[in-house]
Amino acid sequence: MMQKRLKTSVKAAAAIAAAAAADFAALRIFLNMAVERRCRFFKSQDDRKKPCREEIRRGMDWLDKQRSETVTVKSFDGLKLKGHYIEARDAGRIVVMFHGWRGTWKHDFGACARELYEEGSSLLLPEQRAQGESEGTYMGFGILERHDCHTWLDWVEEHNKENVPVYLYGVSMGAATVLMAAGERLPECVKGIIADCGFSRPGDMVLNFGQKHFRLVGTRTVKRLTRRCRRKAGFGFDDYSAPEAMENCTVPVLFIHGKADTFVPCEMTLHNYEACRSRKRLLLVDGAEHCESYLKDRGAYMEAVHWLWEQNDGNSAEK
Repeated sequence: MMQKRLKTSVKAAAAIAAAAAADFAALRIFLNMAVERRCRFFKSQDDRKKPCREEIRRGMDWLDKQRSETVTVKSFDGLKLKGHYIEARDAGRIVVMFHGWRGTWKHDFGACARELYEEGSSLLLPEQRAQGESEGTYMGFGILERHDCHTWLDWVEEHNKENVPVYLYGVSMGAATVLMAAGERLPECVKGIIADCGFSRPGDMVLNFGQKHFRLVGTRTVKRLTRRCRRKAGFGFDDYSAPEAMENCTVPVLFIHGKADTFVPCEMTLHNYEACRSRKRLLLVDGAEHCESYLKDRGAYMEAVHWLWEQNDGNSAEK
């Protein structure tokens, strides 16, 4: 009887050890995919079948042909960050444009950059930390990047000789970046923010993604991921959030989201919008998937953008 109990205990211990090992591996893979530059498991989203592919490609080709200045700044933690500045003749504004998680400045803004430029906007397109040509081992889900945003604004202030208004524009994680940056005092030249399909709380985004792709459920798992992330990357998913920042925001904000977005739930933008204390406008686009609102309804998108420009002209009417 004693020997039988011993065998049962050994089997149970082995099962627990195997489950723990599997859990450890899943957490390790997920954290690698979420924040590390060198991801062994992530495959970029394939948009070859999307109707918008050709339009994005044409926009990327247009960006390639523009005369641009390569800009380098140093982050608060000593990283060299690269960006690309396209100066418009007789520019009426400067738009600082932050791409998304595992995105690129060309792809994420390929569709809309030309129209903004032709409307008299100079464009500054940073490459976010740990992506593209910028240094860094870990992406920060907007928590670290919000400090980088202020670093880029320091560069803009120094080079904005005509003192034209400056606007922050981000898509996906880039939207979270610019929203979180607004939680601290922005330079006087910053007159507004465009946040397209941004998430609200990084922990909620991690939970949402983990439930869909890793079958990770519950906030307990996210807390474990947060502890591991803090040890490896120096930040936790609960360190800061866009709703927290919006409580201190002082500039007008245009919130945009596609109603068909399955990557970043539309409800996250609604949470950000509700938390915002400054002038604001919300545009929800029917049938638009992640980062596709401009392509789905360009007219409504640009009309909302023009609303933001007008706020600097003293028109504070909310639509």
